[in-house]
Amino acid sequence: MTTRKEQVLMHLARTNGGMYREVMPFGTTQDGIAKEIGISRGHASIVLKQLEADGMVYHEKRIAKGGKVRRNCYRLMPYGWMTAREMKADQEAM
Repeated sequence: MTTRKEQVLMHLARTNGGMYREVMPFGTTQDGIAKEIGISRGHASIVLKQLEADGMVYHEKRIAKGGKVRRNCYRLMPYGWMTAREMKADQEAM
C-alpha cells in the first residue's frame, strides 16, 4: 500500500517531466493533484508542505493549463525524482 506522499510523488513524476515551462499542466496544482489521487485540496496542501520540508518538491507561480492566473505549481526536486524512480523500480519488481 502506498502513502499519500508516495502517490503525490508518483503523480508529479508522471505529470510534469521536470522541464521548465511557463504554462504547467493542471495536474501540478493542488487542485489537480487532489483530483488525480482522490483526496481533498486541504489534504493535498498538507502533503505537499511535508514533501517541501523533506526537500522532494518545490513550487513556483505558473499559469496552469486552461487557466488565466498564476497559481502554485509543484515540481520534483532531484531527491524527489530519485525517490520516485526507486518507488517505480520497487513496484515493477513485485
